[in-house]
Amino acid sequence: MQHFFINQELCEGKIVITDPELLHQMKIVMRFEAGDKCVFLDGKGAKANGVFDIVAKKEAVIVLSEVTHFAVGGRKVNLYIALSKKPATLELIVQKATEIGVTDIFPIVTSRCQVKEMRNVPRFLSIISEAAEQSERCVLPVLHEVISWSDFLKDFPKGEVLVGDAREYDVKLGEYLRKKGGVMEDLKAGMADSVGVVIGPEGGLTDEEISESKSKGAKIFLLGENVLRMETAAISAISMVMFA
Repeated sequence: MQHFFINQELCEGKIVITDPELLHQMKIVMRFEAGDKCVFLDGKGAKANGVFDIVAKKEAVIVLSEVTHFAVGGRKVNLYIALSKKPATLELIVQKATEIGVTDIFPIVTSRCQVKEMRNVPRFLSIISEAAEQSERCVLPVLHEVISWSDFLKDFPKGEVLVGDAREYDVKLGEYLRKKGGVMEDLKAGMADSVGVVIGPEGGLTDEEISESKSKGAKIFLLGENVLRMETAAISAISMVMFA
């Protein structure tokens, strides 16, 4: 059943949709008519079944029922991703990170980043919303503003921090996640409330950035013997952490 995110409180009864982009998706793309069913999400943990009552040119009226509120919590996996020189690369990472279930996405400017800002933020927010609808997530991940490497170090993440590198490493990620007492065991035991996964840009993090991460308590991990593109590394790493 088609899922939609809407920026309003979900409660039983009628709601009116006037957002042009959402109406276009409902009427033109999905071709919904009166009587069709869908599911609505508020991005904060609420979910409701909906039945289209009226589908008009400038509005759609939907009757909501069976509103369910899901607890927000559990395993928190935050992705710290360097800005890519190709917008499509970062778009893919954000899309897949949303589908996999990350909690927060932090874009970072590192020494080897060839761009210094995140262009077209509304497009990234749209990608997040569409990916969450497709994967039927009830809570949207938070896309944070771009931060510098120095700010990342200054406000270093709490909990477990795992930094990817293809040259120097402390642990092989798969082995580390499986071993007793590793990060997932810590989470299950309540000793760590979040995991931060850090992926560098094309060319990787510098030796200095790796050293600075270690000095803050991060573990440097290796995914495998092959050197991966940053999008492959990001998707692989967060998948392993999420589903360990």
